[in-house]
Amino acid sequence: MYSTKAFLFSLLLLFAAPWNRARGQDKTRNFLYKEYQRAGAEKTFADLPNFREQKLAAISNVIKSLPPAVKASLLEAADKAARFTWPSLTASVYLQYRDNGNRINYEDAQFQRRKVLSDLVAGELAGGNGKYMPQIVNGLWLMLEESTWVLPAHIGVQKAGSGLPDPAEPIVDLFAGETASTISWTQFLLRKELDKVSPMVNKRIDFELQQRIIQPFLARNDFWWMGFKGGQMNNWNIWINTNILQVALLNINDEATRNKVIDKTIRSADFFLNGYPADGGCDEGPSYWGHAGGKLIEFVNWLHIASGARLSWADNELVHRIGSYIYKMHVDSNRFVNFADASARTIPPPHAVYLFGTQFRDSLLQNFGAYLAKLENPDSNSIKNPSLAFFIYNLENRSAWLSTPARAPFTAVNWLPDLQVLSMRSKAGTPEGLFFAAQGGHNAESHNHNDVGNFVLYMNGKPAIIDVGVGTYTKQTFSADRYKLWFMQSQWHNCPTVNGVQQQAGRQFRAKDVNFSKNQLSMDIAAAYPSTAAVKQWKRTFTFNGSHESLQLDDQWELTEYKAPTVLHFMTAIDPDTSQAGKIVLRDASVALQMSYNATDYVLQVERQEVADRRLSPVWGDHVNRITLQPKSQAVKGKSRILFEMKKK
Repeated sequence: MYSTKAFLFSLLLLFAAPWNRARGQDKTRNFLYKEYQRAGAEKTFADLPNFREQKLAAISNVIKSLPPAVKASLLEAADKAARFTWPSLTASVYLQYRDNGNRINYEDAQFQRRKVLSDLVAGELAGGNGKYMPQIVNGLWLMLEESTWVLPAHIGVQKAGSGLPDPAEPIVDLFAGETASTISWTQFLLRKELDKVSPMVNKRIDFELQQRIIQPFLARNDFWWMGFKGGQMNNWNIWINTNILQVALLNINDEATRNKVIDKTIRSADFFLNGYPADGGCDEGPSYWGHAGGKLIEFVNWLHIASGARLSWADNELVHRIGSYIYKMHVDSNRFVNFADASARTIPPPHAVYLFGTQFRDSLLQNFGAYLAKLENPDSNSIKNPSLAFFIYNLENRSAWLSTPARAPFTAVNWLPDLQVLSMRSKAGTPEGLFFAAQGGHNAESHNHNDVGNFVLYMNGKPAIIDVGVGTYTKQTFSADRYKLWFMQSQWHNCPTVNGVQQQAGRQFRAKDVNFSKNQLSMDIAAAYPSTAAVKQWKRTFTFNGSHESLQLDDQWELTEYKAPTVLHFMTAIDPDTSQAGKIVLRDASVALQMSYNATDYVLQVERQEVADRRLSPVWGDHVNRITLQPKSQAVKGKSRILFEMKKK
């Protein structure tokens, strides 16, 4: 009866695991904690009880002012939720991850519980008048009785290792934090109503939040994502800290405990920000940005509003650039540059983009936030409710989005020198024309694929030369066998295979001599290959011509010896027309991308790769194609030139 497929699929894009960001920490920054100390530290939140009252009243007032049609849609969803049969979370389903690598069956059921609770709470707020409270309490009670809020894929950090959770060692992971947020919001919004059902509900909530979240968070410094033991941070840090900060601000009543939690979240979150490159680029990609940079602006905004605006980072250029990154990677509609594990289709959280815009008085980000909100939910008579926290954000920003011009910036040139990612389009301010993005970087980035020197091309916002992305996460995805998955390998990206050897994973496998000037990006990608490739130099140069809507790709290489054929690969979801020698045509709607090459120098091959993955199939269909050009020469020195031109059909 209940289909939460779209919601669950979007969450799957965000499941992170410890993966080395491999970039330095600038511990002189500590931008968050320095501002906290400047404003008076714990004294900053002396008026928190008043903040809570105002926050609750403001939400209530927004709910009351909603148009009848919007309330009706929320009540309709709640009516369905009231008939919901809560799925069981059995030990055998939890153990599937350990036993066969399957993480989806447990996660689907767990997320479904939380989504349904969110629908029930929204309906109760919209005018349930107690109608949905029995089912709300049912959902809460089930969650409070779950043996753990930690996903099976993450429980392995406990001393007992993977398997069932050890009750003696509470672990705090991404989704323990997410569950804590959902439960905290439910209690904050409906505390009095829960007491009417039974005072034991709120008492149990307080107990479980203390046992599962607050106590282990304060007692331990060794959770890797905290940053206190060193290492590089990814979205786990800011995602979890943001949720724990919400718990503190909304639910912890003991002032001393609350202040300790707030203090520690700020100190921990600084490790995330300290490791960010100066260009604001997110190496986890746009579909992870919502739970990386997007969580950072939530974190900053919570501190700002809960402190009565005493805390502010509105003049922090790095934080601003972290927000601007998201439109720099935008192609058109829900299509974004998707290197590594990111998906080619995603809608970043509109509220996060809009919060960046309001915090920094940046109209580009405000307009883009409204654009994404309209894209995510074109129906003005409904409010998206993927989770309770997101529902509140969508509720609070609804009026502003409706009155803000919904526009994407479609900026012409965006070069991120630290991340070594470039995006360009032939026509600024519109998705029409040719869009190009390429990367240098290294092969130890967060959610890394072996893809140094990879690039993508879009025609009028539609994909032509693509990055396939990643399939549904399993145990193998974050194991030693990660690069046995075909879509992780350089041969399934727009990269060469040298002497029969692919790129290798690791920080040392990287691009060198990366330079961007005007319309040309060049790099030496030889170091991305192991010594067995016997490659001395591989200079790859991209020359983008916006006025001619073309990209020229020049590869010049030198090998120390010839061992096996060296080939160039190009991925596409379009079935290519290879009927004319020296030309490969990718047709879509009213336009086509023509690849021109010297047919006398190469052997052409087109391979069909079947796609039957629930994460990839909705993006690319049932297959993708790999175009391979193999030089006929066996010389140790060589060069190639391929011209990509956008043409009308």
